[in-house]
Amino acid sequence: MGRPSNPKTRYFQRTLSDPQRMILLAAGNGNLCRGFENVLDLYLEAHNQGFRPNMPLSFLSIGRATTNNPNSEESVGDKVREDRRNE
Repeated sequence: MGRPSNPKTRYFQRTLSDPQRMILLAAGNGNLCRGFENVLDLYLEAHNQGFRPNMPLSFLSIGRATTNNPNSEESVGDKVREDRRNE
């Protein structure tokens, strides 16, 4: 896993597994750096909602929201599936 963590670390380098790389790429729409930033943003939001590392992920209530885009008649899920088909 690399060197032990230190709260004063400014730069770090880690070897990503394929699933980790896929998650960051998905979170960043193909950009690893942006994906990393988005994951940090998500954790910030989860932390602000009261989530802590020792809590079960079910605390986050993921999957209980709508997949409908409030600005469109088309659901977000349908749009993503259609975009993937056209690649």
